[in-house]
Amino acid sequence: MKAPGKKKKAESRPQEVTVCTRRSFIQTVGGLLISSSALGTGLLQPESIFAAPRRREITIGTFGPSHCAAPFVYTQIKDFFKSEKLKVNLVNYPTMPGIAKDLASGKLDFGQLVAPLALAMHTGAKPFGSPTPVVITQIAGTNGSALMVRNGSGIDGPKDFKGMTVASHSKLGVNYLINMMFLEKNKLDYKKDVKFKLVGLKDMIKAMKNAEVDAFVMPEPVNAMTEDKGIGRVKLLSKYLWWNHPCCSLVTRKEMFDKDRALVASVTRMMTKGGLLINEKETRGETVDFLRSTQKYRYNTIPRNVLMRAFVPGRADFYPFPYQSSALVIIEIMKRYGLLPRAVNDKKLAKEVFLSDFSRMIMKDVGAKPPKSNYRAEKILGKVKRFS
Repeated sequence: MKAPGKKKKAESRPQEVTVCTRRSFIQTVGGLLISSSALGTGLLQPESIFAAPRRREITIGTFGPSHCAAPFVYTQIKDFFKSEKLKVNLVNYPTMPGIAKDLASGKLDFGQLVAPLALAMHTGAKPFGSPTPVVITQIAGTNGSALMVRNGSGIDGPKDFKGMTVASHSKLGVNYLINMMFLEKNKLDYKKDVKFKLVGLKDMIKAMKNAEVDAFVMPEPVNAMTEDKGIGRVKLLSKYLWWNHPCCSLVTRKEMFDKDRALVASVTRMMTKGGLLINEKETRGETVDFLRSTQKYRYNTIPRNVLMRAFVPGRADFYPFPYQSSALVIIEIMKRYGLLPRAVNDKKLAKEVFLSDFSRMIMKDVGAKPPKSNYRAEKILGKVKRFS
């Protein structure tokens, strides 16, 4: 397999590890052969690697047009799944809880879920009545959020948030956790010092325009659309609160993973290929044009200049590796805000859901250089948090 491209500086290329350049990556993905190092891990036994998936037609639920839906849509309309002889029905859902519901029932085989929602689903935490064990085989989007403040709100520094109305669209989202991180960093109590409220995703821009909301943390391209309309401005990109944090992910039921690991490998392999390609800095304009080339997934409803702003490298990225250290950060904050039971074993849950070892093999398979460890130094609120 051809060696990955040269490393770039962290600020211009926010990933922690090197991936192939676009040219070398395209050259290497042709073979798509599992490396021999993967065979001894137990995640993919030889018979599951080379055996054909038991099923050929699957349904994936996605939530778009959004930052994290881009790898799903790009992979589908590029016909990557066909190289695995798979027929994929990519269904765009109006809500992410709807994806979770249909994934749990078996109506969907895979889904785009934000990581906290997948963890809640796995443990049976609210709003789920019982656990549905799931696994995350790939991160669909990294970064992709921003703390937005309303123009004319008078918000300049952190102290100006006191008494203001701050919103999120769901508590089971990384955007909510980022929101809480900001308030914590600045010693603001979300129950006492600000007026916190939940506002529907589709209603957030209108709410800010009507001065019903002074600040929010939302996924792209909502932030870029808010800027474009002259309603609000970026106070802080989410990467400066938590460097290269995960957002949505490729999720399937653990039952499916155990039953047909070859199928899961096939889907993840093509999704990883798509994610790595659109993560390349040089491909962003091409990616935006490609996403907007079809009406089916509704990216064409968003002006090109807005998507280009939303998808600026570093502001919104698509690095696929699911770090278990990132899962630990999410689990810790979810517990603090009552979104997961206190009794949950953090490391056990992270290992069960975030399949770092599996993703590492898939990345090697498509010619990328994955991280050597399942843990990284997590840069949060200006401090470095390390996990053993």
